[in-house]
Amino acid sequence: MSLQKILNELKKLNITGISDDTRYLQAGELFVVRKGQQHSGEDFIPEAIKLGARAVLAEAHHDLDVPVLVSKKIEKIFPELLFRFYDYPHYELRLIGVTGTDGKTTTASIIEYLLNQNYNSCYIGTNGIRHSGYFEKSKYTTLPLCLLVKRFRLLADKNIRHVVMEVSSQGLINKRLEGIEFEVAVFTNLSHEHLDAHGSMENYLEAKKLLFSKLERGGLGIVNIDSPYGKDFRAKKILTYGIKERADFQALNIRETHKYTSFDMKTPEGIWEDVRINLFGTYNVYNALAAIIAALHYKIPKTTICNALKTIPKIEGRMERIPAEGFTVYVDFAHTPNALREVLNWLKHRHERIFLVLGSAGGKDRSKRPLMGLVATALADHVIFTSEDPRFENPEEIISDLLWDVKSSNYEIILDRKAAIHAAVMSAKFGDAVLIAGKGNDDYFEEKGMVHPYSDFEVLEEALERRKESEI
Repeated sequence: MSLQKILNELKKLNITGISDDTRYLQAGELFVVRKGQQHSGEDFIPEAIKLGARAVLAEAHHDLDVPVLVSKKIEKIFPELLFRFYDYPHYELRLIGVTGTDGKTTTASIIEYLLNQNYNSCYIGTNGIRHSGYFEKSKYTTLPLCLLVKRFRLLADKNIRHVVMEVSSQGLINKRLEGIEFEVAVFTNLSHEHLDAHGSMENYLEAKKLLFSKLERGGLGIVNIDSPYGKDFRAKKILTYGIKERADFQALNIRETHKYTSFDMKTPEGIWEDVRINLFGTYNVYNALAAIIAALHYKIPKTTICNALKTIPKIEGRMERIPAEGFTVYVDFAHTPNALREVLNWLKHRHERIFLVLGSAGGKDRSKRPLMGLVATALADHVIFTSEDPRFENPEEIISDLLWDVKSSNYEIILDRKAAIHAAVMSAKFGDAVLIAGKGNDDYFEEKGMVHPYSDFEVLEEALERRKESEI
């Protein structure tokens, strides 16, 4: 059956949407049978019917109680089927994609905030979907194509025209952005992560570069030139940013007060003096630089940008600060060697001692674990190694990986994450910092195939209350 015939049938059947996964299929939609990495869509046809699928598109005929449309070219026609069914919503949007190992969430969030000063904009990424006062959690960094095009239609219909997206390397290689073009692409950095999926840093780099291949004609590439991989990113129009290397936009004279990080910024048009952001750490200067370039591309005035940078809203799970009696607790998503190093280096100059609670997620890149253990024990004064979503792995074996190259003795092992957090809080003294790393604002804990409600913030609240009671 040709694509046009399929579309004609969908109209006759009054199909309300298209889904290729029963986890987000809604009643009245077409269920598309596709070949997944681990399962075939055919295995889920009965569930799709039970959920209310009005029709099924498959490569072979099935005897079902709903109409079955047959095409031998489902994978080839799938993106165009979505685009035509939802009337090409991405053509009505200006898309900004942000990719990199670390900093995607913060950079994308700052860009969205700056754009919102003049436009009605949307953020899609690890921290959910956010626009016009609306918020929805998402388990995806980069939405599957089916969900993405459907979401684009909703956004376009609400007259939202700017969409800032986090773009993961796995989303790119899994073709979640097939047929989608971006007006702006941002590369933040590349460091040790996801080698379980990519096999090598070279492959990981090639996956990240796919975003820049999706730039529309005349699109803008924004590149962190301080990254050793920055020079590998190509586009017809490129603007670079950095601190160490000469760049189109370069931060100079970085300094901190109790309220702001300030810097001067060299631009092609001259120097911006005393730019202030209400975020801390050199890594956030990088994030702000990328966001400033994106905002300027969309004609946001300099004064508007500078005023907004001083009032960036809290970015959930990213160095969230929780004051305690005489010491400070931070919760951060840092789960790569590079991110952990950046955060610990920043804390080291501001606190007497650092107590770090650290694990590593199961079912993920094992090769980064020894590096994380070394960074942790080298920069923190005391490390409590604990569990972090072990999934189907043995938590003790994960910690053994973390300790593989560790020669120092400034650590202990407390497998129970709640107990580990309580121990860190009880150990802190005046002027110290407690850093709970790895999960950020996650609201679950995954172990042995089960997903349980869990929050580092809730555990911290209990721990701080218990400490307060013990001091009475």
